[in-house]
Amino acid sequence: MAFKHFLIFICLLIISSCAEVGTISGGPKDETPPKIVKSSLQNGTTNFNENKVEITFDEFIQLNKPNENIFLVPSHSRVESQLIKKTLRINFKEVLQKNTTYTLYLNAAVKDVTEGNDSLMQFTFSTGPMLDSLKFTARTIDAFSNRIKSKITVALYDSLNAEKPIYFGQTNQTGIVSLSAIKEGTYFCKAFDDKNKDLTIQKDEAQAWNYEPITINGNVFDTINFALSTPIQPDKIKNAKLIPPGIIGLHIPNGTAIDQLSINGKDVPTDKFWKLPEDSMHVALGNQQESEFQLIVNSDTFNLRRLEKNKMSRLNPKNITKENEISTISTFEVMDFIESIDTNKIEVLKLPDSIKVNSRISFEQNRLSIQPTDKGLKKYIINFKDGAITGLTGKKNSVSKVEVTTREEREFGSLHVKFKKPIDVGILQLVFKEKVVDEKKITSKDKSVIFTRLNPGEYSFRIIEDLNQNDQWDPISPEKRTEPERVFLFSTPIKVRANWEVETELELN
Repeated sequence: MAFKHFLIFICLLIISSCAEVGTISGGPKDETPPKIVKSSLQNGTTNFNENKVEITFDEFIQLNKPNENIFLVPSHSRVESQLIKKTLRINFKEVLQKNTTYTLYLNAAVKDVTEGNDSLMQFTFSTGPMLDSLKFTARTIDAFSNRIKSKITVALYDSLNAEKPIYFGQTNQTGIVSLSAIKEGTYFCKAFDDKNKDLTIQKDEAQAWNYEPITINGNVFDTINFALSTPIQPDKIKNAKLIPPGIIGLHIPNGTAIDQLSINGKDVPTDKFWKLPEDSMHVALGNQQESEFQLIVNSDTFNLRRLEKNKMSRLNPKNITKENEISTISTFEVMDFIESIDTNKIEVLKLPDSIKVNSRISFEQNRLSIQPTDKGLKKYIINFKDGAITGLTGKKNSVSKVEVTTREEREFGSLHVKFKKPIDVGILQLVFKEKVVDEKKITSKDKSVIFTRLNPGEYSFRIIEDLNQNDQWDPISPEKRTEPERVFLFSTPIKVRANWEVETELELN
């Protein structure tokens, strides 16, 4: 008996020594969609005369909206699907027409049961001895950036306003798609980012339309390029957000008049809300004690909630002075409407000896401006003592110090841009690190423009062909049958150096 216990002890010892303490892992995430291991229908089959198709996969699957995502083109027959373990059976409810090429699409209809991976599957076959053999090739890019767009649905329709395509495919990583087995005829072409995979173009999806028909008849023609953009969406007041401790920010469409603005039933005075660039607005919350707020702006209502931790927030002056500002004025912003300031608690100390200097201090809304009276001051510290700023909520600032360096004109460079050929009308944008830092309107009268006060570095250019002269880039408008305005990119960088003016020349091809 003792020997038996000894063996058990040894076995347990071996098992424990081989075990590793830790979290059980499920392994790498499965990102591979189900694969077909057997099918009664092969792509390219001719003389097909069955009334059903059976497809077996390498794993158990689930169907995703089969009535919408499994269909036959041309739609001469309804399809009915049935799942039996790993096998999908598709029945054709009506007899297929003779000597006709069909394509059976499974548009994200088949998913695995774990990760939900799906894919686009298609089977092209003919009920006659031959397949339609014509092809159509397209390439998709983003209309504004000119970058390749992959996984875009490119489709052919029998009319411009048809909702469902006759033929379609999806672009690869290089933005190319080639549709095959197309019947000779006249078609309309569209491309769209089919996010919900319903094969229908939604108004908020990136898209491109070819408004004129094309004839596919075997003649060789170039690859059609589609430049996708998203149509302008109906704008409205939206995205109200509480910015602690005392500001409500929201999006306001440009040109919107404020007829009513209230918080918890009380009207907000006109001097307690103000417009900002980029179609936004700030509203002063005021000394509200409640944790929940109802903001009404015109006919729109927003329900907001203040977290307990936000009730303890203090004012934090943030330096928002422009990088290319050469004035000695420093501008700060707090997230509350400034009710008052105590100038005795704001010090300007000259560096390096920390001698106090006089300054002019002013404030408006939630911004505070400080300007030392010493015009020769190059470097200094602004010292905010506790309680120097009081907001409309009653909140005050904590102690903080900000070091400021006054920049000089010679620290910046400039760019003199000349045009080799006149540009009818457009917007010239100056780009630094993929961000537009300045832009200028140009017309055929302009032979050159100059950008000044530029930080040293490498810049590139973008020209928007602003044909309607509304000072912005316009995307596609299917209702007006207009294309997106063209964008010309000049990616070769131009290096700007301090205290230099650099000349460059641009030409539109």
